[in-house]
Amino acid sequence: MTLDPVYEKKVLALEAHFPNYAKKSTASLGRKNSISEDPFRTPFERDSHRVLHSLPFRRLKHKTQVFFSPKDDHICTRMEHSLHVSSICATICKRLDLNATLAEAIAIAHDLGHPPFGHLGEEAMARVHEKYNERHKGYELSTFSHEAQSLRVIDYFQNSLHEPLSLTFEVRDGVVCHWGEPKEQVLIPQYKKDIKSVDVGAARKQQPATIEGCVVRMADTISYLGRDFEDACMAHLIEPKLPEAIEKVLGVNNSQIIGTLVNDLVKQSAGLDYLKFSDSVYIAMTQMKDFNYKSIYRHPSLDSQRERIYLILNELFNYFLNILEDSKKSDELKSGNHSNYFCAVFADFLRDMQYTESNKGQIVSDFITGMTDNFALSCFMDLFTVQSVV
Repeated sequence: MTLDPVYEKKVLALEAHFPNYAKKSTASLGRKNSISEDPFRTPFERDSHRVLHSLPFRRLKHKTQVFFSPKDDHICTRMEHSLHVSSICATICKRLDLNATLAEAIAIAHDLGHPPFGHLGEEAMARVHEKYNERHKGYELSTFSHEAQSLRVIDYFQNSLHEPLSLTFEVRDGVVCHWGEPKEQVLIPQYKKDIKSVDVGAARKQQPATIEGCVVRMADTISYLGRDFEDACMAHLIEPKLPEAIEKVLGVNNSQIIGTLVNDLVKQSAGLDYLKFSDSVYIAMTQMKDFNYKSIYRHPSLDSQRERIYLILNELFNYFLNILEDSKKSDELKSGNHSNYFCAVFADFLRDMQYTESNKGQIVSDFITGMTDNFALSCFMDLFTVQSVV
């Protein structure tokens, strides 16, 4: 790290009270792809800022959490969710004397690889990969998960300046290991893990290597439980009433639920080198996860869109894959001979990314996954529906 000496002393003083299991900013192991560091920002501050100004992060404002392509502007977006996670992480870390800057950087970046159409979009992309693998033996794609894709965005996404995000090893590890779906009462960091060797294969198989990464993983759950319930009530899918056993422990609305979960996690984890919830709060949290899954995520209004979303993403995937696999179409694309606006966007994407990737399916998967809800819908309508000629 190349901090200005005076500022480095200030950082050391600010973090002097951290316990030995917290990750100090001056102890970062650096980056997979080196960049010139800033003399007045720590590596983790730099990571947050690089993500905030990136195109993948900007697109999160038009990617949704659960309720895809909503007409109501108050329904939670991926960008809003990321900011919620970041704010919850800051509160937890400051109360436990952990590195809030690192946790916030992981939180801001944790969903960069999420596809369009929320959770159903992720299911659809997993099916798209499976179908591709059936036809392309020897060039199989890995099982799709947004955690793994988020790490791909960090490592490989390039803008028009051909500059990848190149985040620190600590943030990379926290992002790919942030899976917030398991029902975890206790979360112990894998402190001895070699984070320099962590790649997309760590997704859903490893715990974060830092306690700050574990805070993000817990905060991910804390942030979406009450907010998904709130959005479902706003969408009139369910009644604004939780089961009594949940309300009695967690509260009746999103604000109370977040407060209960954060306060309990801080109280139970104080002085420990791992995180934990109390028994009563953990039981209520698992009950609410089950309630959300049955009442919201599997609600007929959402479930009925599952095949439609798969159809859209699969057809788009095959359309752009065909362009790459057809030498004539591929040459036309590279020469600027675009059949429509969306092919022009694809051509710009290929130019900016400067792929050395030999697996054409992976290239197309990256492109489709980067789409927002509305862009995917507009692209599908343009390519596969009848267009008026008069």
